[in-house]
Amino acid sequence: MKLNQMIFKTAVVAIAAMAVFGCKEKEETLPALNEGLVLAVDVDDVTYTSAKIKVTHNGAKEDTWYGLLTTDVKTDEGALIASAAAAYKAGDEALHKSRSFVTILQDLEEGKAYRYIAFGLSEDGRVYGTSASVEFQTKGSSGGGDEPVDGMSVNPAWTVNYVGAGVIGDQDFDHVITVNSTDRNTYAITVVYADLWDVNDLRDMAELFVDNLKNTVAEWNSYYGTSTTLADWLYTGSASDAFDLDPDYYKAVAIGITPAGEVSGLYAVSEVFEVVEPIATEDYNAWLGDWTVVGENGVEFDITLSKHLANKSFWMSGWEGFEDLPVDVEYSKQRNDLTFYAQKVAEDYYLKSLDAAVDMYFLGSDDEGQFYDIKDGMYYIAIAGVLDGGQRALVRYGVNLPYYPKFSAMSYAAELDGKYYFFTDDEDLPTFRGIAAIDSAGKSFNAPAARSVRTGEVIASESLLRCVPGSPGHIR
Repeated sequence: MKLNQMIFKTAVVAIAAMAVFGCKEKEETLPALNEGLVLAVDVDDVTYTSAKIKVTHNGAKEDTWYGLLTTDVKTDEGALIASAAAAYKAGDEALHKSRSFVTILQDLEEGKAYRYIAFGLSEDGRVYGTSASVEFQTKGSSGGGDEPVDGMSVNPAWTVNYVGAGVIGDQDFDHVITVNSTDRNTYAITVVYADLWDVNDLRDMAELFVDNLKNTVAEWNSYYGTSTTLADWLYTGSASDAFDLDPDYYKAVAIGITPAGEVSGLYAVSEVFEVVEPIATEDYNAWLGDWTVVGENGVEFDITLSKHLANKSFWMSGWEGFEDLPVDVEYSKQRNDLTFYAQKVAEDYYLKSLDAAVDMYFLGSDDEGQFYDIKDGMYYIAIAGVLDGGQRALVRYGVNLPYYPKFSAMSYAAELDGKYYFFTDDEDLPTFRGIAAIDSAGKSFNAPAARSVRTGEVIASESLLRCVPGSPGHIR
């Protein structure tokens, strides 16, 4: 009996041993890692909501690494790396292989501190090499709370947002601001450059805004013969307004204003938003290049239209031969036309003929030879559009406005000590009291036509540098 028990026990041990040795797998050898991998991280172009990160390393193209963005700028880098590696093992993120990698971090918070860490990480989750990190802070303030500042308090009932393109009434606009309001306090909406926003200056800004609004109401009533009050220009409840904005960073602000025209002390402000330049339309691009303006008097000028702000404006150069004094020309995407307006084009511009630094303007003149300065503000001179059949033409602005000056020409003018000097005789300017044709010059945009170029001096005879004394015309 004992012998049988002994044989049974031996058999059990043998079977168990066979089971153990039969289930044991061969140990896997993990691939070696490049412990000499050294990464480097740089940050650039930090804005209110974005930053550009560049990561480089000295390894081979098959070396993988991981990029970590965090607002934790205090925890030990090693601990953050260990946590990120564990997250990767869970399949949260993908690895990078590029030896030179650039990424734009988007949707960051204004005035926030960030840290970006790059470290070697294998596909099986092992950390290796020498990591690198960089700390940065986005532009703008980090808040400041809701405490009153100089009598101005945040109104929690208002929420201000930039929505971009939208519809107000039955009109489409590119830049719409909305205010969601749950109370009946009256307010106005404005937009400020993000760089200039400072809550400590808000009271002064609000009072200046109210003064300007009062002047606008008065001018409106005087011009149109109406009797609106400032209260008619204020919002109550939820509302939207549209703004014409160039590419930049902004904040939208709701400013509390009483119907009596006083700053109420309430305000609300949006997050920073960025306006980016849109993609130019086919109609806009069709205006780019070299053109010949043929006045109704037969005088021709070659000009070049180049991009200023896509779908909004052009630079015009070459008028009267001036290549270094571009004129801003407004563009309407809805009408596909250009509007030329009076403007200052340069300050302290040296004219050899006068041996002086002058202010240079682009002004309109009427068919009686009277020119109009911009002391009362800018004004429109002419419109260029596309006629039936595709012909482009230039006509005076305000054809259907009987009170408006009958402009027939436009030209550069130099102002020195209150006197205006002109460079071209009236009869040598293309006129557009009627229609002036605009023809394609048949030249590429980068190869403008040969012509006399004025750069800091008058090349024509001195007699053409005409001084016009006395009081110039004004548009009121």
